[in-house]
Amino acid sequence: MEQKVEKQILSALGQIQETLCGHTEILEKHSEILESHTQKLDEHSQILHNHSETLKEHGQMLSALKTGQEQLKAELDGMKVDYAKEFGEIKAKFADMKANVDVLKDETWKNKTDIYRFKNLLGF
Repeated sequence: MEQKVEKQILSALGQIQETLCGHTEILEKHSEILESHTQKLDEHSQILHNHSETLKEHGQMLSALKTGQEQLKAELDGMKVDYAKEFGEIKAKFADMKANVDVLKDETWKNKTDIYRFKNLLGF
């Protein structure tokens, strides 16, 4: 009977060993798959890092453009103020010149009238 039990134990151990060998093969396949996934994850991590660097550079460029735009706007606003002042001065000078022309026109008319009277008096 001992031999029978011994054979059963050996048979059970053989089955266990076969099962372990099968599990070992499965684990090795899963290890290969896991290694492949790890490589892909490393590649994706590198791509993500590259994209992060690119986005950081783009952010710096946008910040520089915004600063430049603000400077140009400030310059343009300053120019508008300067031009408004100059326009006001020119408008005032033009108003003075118009008044002077009106005065000259009146004086010229008076002079022509006087000349006409003198001519009539002198008989010309």
